[in-house]
Amino acid sequence: MEASKGTEELILKVKAIAQSPEGDLLRRLVDILYDRASAQEEYDSEPLTQEDLEAIQRGKEDIKHGRVMTLEEYERKYGL
Repeated sequence: MEASKGTEELILKVKAIAQSPEGDLLRRLVDILYDRASAQEEYDSEPLTQEDLEAIQRGKEDIKHGRVMTLEEYERKYGL
């Protein structure tokens, strides 16, 4: 499989950084990102549905227009 030009450039940069004083930092960052990606795959491999995306958009609109309540307000309102 042939890597794209962008991928080849990224690999060259990663190799250069890995051999520099920042190599340990790069390794830690890559480990964090890799672990996060792996956990996401294990946690939720289903794509979002159109209904999910619409619900997210409604939530963003609610936040934008101040239609929110604190956890304490929610607990008082619903007797929790």
